[in-house]
Amino acid sequence: MEFFGLDIGSRNIKAVQLKKTGADQYQLVTSGSAPSTIKGLSSEAESDLTSLAETIKKLCQEAKITTKNVAAAIPEDQVFSRVVTFPKLSEEELTSALKWEAEQWVPIPLEEVSLAHQVLGEIHQDGQEKLEVFLVAAPNRVIEKILLVLKTAGLTSVSLETEILAMGRSLITAKAEPTLLVDLGAKATDLAIVEAGQVIFSRSIPTAGEAMTRAIASSLGLEIAQAEEYKKAYGVDAEKLEGKVSQAIEPVLEVVIKEMEQAMQFYQQGKGKVTKRVVLTGGTAILPAAVSKIAKKLMLEVQIGDPFGKINQDALIAKIPPNDRPFYAVAVGLAMKEL
Repeated sequence: MEFFGLDIGSRNIKAVQLKKTGADQYQLVTSGSAPSTIKGLSSEAESDLTSLAETIKKLCQEAKITTKNVAAAIPEDQVFSRVVTFPKLSEEELTSALKWEAEQWVPIPLEEVSLAHQVLGEIHQDGQEKLEVFLVAAPNRVIEKILLVLKTAGLTSVSLETEILAMGRSLITAKAEPTLLVDLGAKATDLAIVEAGQVIFSRSIPTAGEAMTRAIASSLGLEIAQAEEYKKAYGVDAEKLEGKVSQAIEPVLEVVIKEMEQAMQFYQQGKGKVTKRVVLTGGTAILPAAVSKIAKKLMLEVQIGDPFGKINQDALIAKIPPNDRPFYAVAVGLAMKEL
């Protein structure tokens, strides 16, 4: 089936269409990006959702997307997920057990969410063979809004999954050592532990690029728009502007780094394994000196992920500026999904 990946971000919308050329190998057909609407998917107003749909429709036309079939993502900060362990069960027993498990930690009534799960594999625990399952609960209203926007844009939804699953597909190979994947976005930071190509832990926190911008504005007495430009220009480089921007950002970055440390500790305690490296993506990841600062704090290899790493490097890829590539991680991962 021909389809494309669509990432409806809070700041930008990205579309990517791929053609599979071999095992884990792809060719870029086309890609495009456009600024999102002011309220995006966070709005409940029909007029705002219609405006978002029109923006998506225009992007598809300008990018010359050749299909109406679309794989889209649910924002990570809108879903609830965790890894749960069960004795070996039949599919029917597992479905029932997952509902019971979800009732224990999903903070809204189960009739208001849709559940999805992925069996990660079997483990030996407490002298028994058990199943390890990644469970996701997404509010029905969020799903309904996404489907409405896609339909209004003249598109047919063929797949919906969380952003972190898509990013894991585009940024981490199945044979990679245990990796902490961190999406440093505008409104939220999403974290996941990826092992053998599978997401086995994920978490989203409301601390990210916008919080850094507000901290700069407050510390230096700047307007938000100017603070955003300072953030992009100077980042956490202590050598620039007498370190004033770096000093404003660091408390916010420390919150994110602490979450990264806790995610790796959780993985080590639960699995008895050590995270070997960190892969960053998202707009905040490309701030000056961000990678070196995080690497120094964690004492681990840290790199910015390239979602186009599995794609044939041709003239179309060359047209995408290196600093823009991390923004496409979700859209590329969606376009790689096996349907």
